[in-house]
Amino acid sequence: MSIKFPSAVQRYCKAKKHSKGTSDEYKATVRKWVSWGQEIPLEHLSRSSIRDFLDWVYDDAVEQGGENPERTSNKARDHVRAVAAWAWENDIIESLPRFPKPRPQRDVAGRQYLSKAELNALYFATYQMHRPRAWKQPHSFGQYWRSAIVLFFNYGLDTGTIWKTKTTHEPLLWRHVSWSRESPDRQSKLRSRYGWLFYRRVKTHKSFYRPMNRTVHAHLRRLQPPTHVPEEPIFVGGTARPNAVFKRLIALAGIRDKVDIETGVAKDWLLKDLRKTCATYYDEHMPESSIEILGHSVSGVTYRHYAHRDPLAFKAIMTIPQPSAFMALPKGIEGECPCCRRKFAGK
Repeated sequence: MSIKFPSAVQRYCKAKKHSKGTSDEYKATVRKWVSWGQEIPLEHLSRSSIRDFLDWVYDDAVEQGGENPERTSNKARDHVRAVAAWAWENDIIESLPRFPKPRPQRDVAGRQYLSKAELNALYFATYQMHRPRAWKQPHSFGQYWRSAIVLFFNYGLDTGTIWKTKTTHEPLLWRHVSWSRESPDRQSKLRSRYGWLFYRRVKTHKSFYRPMNRTVHAHLRRLQPPTHVPEEPIFVGGTARPNAVFKRLIALAGIRDKVDIETGVAKDWLLKDLRKTCATYYDEHMPESSIEILGHSVSGVTYRHYAHRDPLAFKAIMTIPQPSAFMALPKGIEGECPCCRRKFAGK
C-alpha cells in the first residue's frame, strides 16, 4: 500500500495526539516537503532521497536568511525519522530507511536569562508603571506585575497561565490557590506550610500541584480579595499584548537587549525569557530540577512512569534562593529596596 509523506504525517500526529504547537511544527515540515516537489512515497524513501530533501531544506533556510539553517535541517530530519519509525512499527512500511547524520548545528545563542541584579531592577521598576485609564482594581497596576514576576521566576509559567490572552488559555483563578498544608493532589503526602498552587501548561495541558514558598505566599496574600471569589482571575493588567507591557517595563528597569554572542544580533526580552530564567536558576540550585519544574517531556519509561519526581520539585521550590527584591514584601518592607533603602511610591 503506497502512502504519501503528508498523509503519513497527518496519521502520525493524530495517533500520537500531539499538542497544537508540536503539530504545527510537523505541518511546517510537510510544507517544506511539498515545496521540495519530489513526490516520493514513504515506502520508497532511501538515504539518498532523504539527504536530497534535507539539503534542500538547508539551502532554502539560507536563502530565507535563517540564523541557524543547520538546526532547521536537523529538525526536519527528526520529523521525517519519527514518522518513518512510526510507520515501520505499525507495519505501514516494510523496512526503516537509513538516515544521513545530522548536521553540526550552533546551539549557543548567548545569555538568554536575566541575572539576579536585572530581576531586582525589573521588580522595583514596577513601582514606576503607570496605571491604565479607568483602572478600578483594588491594587496598583505594578503590584500585579510584581507578583507575576515572582511566579514566573518560581514556577516558569507560560504567559497564558498568568493572563488569559486567548480563549484557549486557562489562567490562574483564586480557586486554584489552596492555603491548606495538605496537597490538593490526593496522591501526594507532602505538606507545605505556605499552601499550594494548581495550574496547567498552555502547550501540553499537563496539570501541576506545586507548593508555595514564603515569597510566593506573601505576594498572593497581598493580592487576595477581601471576599472569596473562586472564579475570578488572580492577575489582571496583562492587556491583550502583555509582551508590549513587558518591553516597557524592561526599559524602565534599564535592562539592555539580549545579544547573540555569535551573530551579534540584539533582540528584545520577552516574557518567555522568564521561563528560561527559571530553568537556569533551578538547574544551578539543584541539577535536573528544571525538567520537573517546567514540565518538560523526558525519555525513558522508568523516568516517566516509575520515578517519583514530586519530592525533587518540592525541595527545589521550597529552597531556591530568591532575588533580594522579592523578599521585600515577606519582610514587611514593601516599596523599599532592601539593598539601598530607597523608597518607591507605588502607582
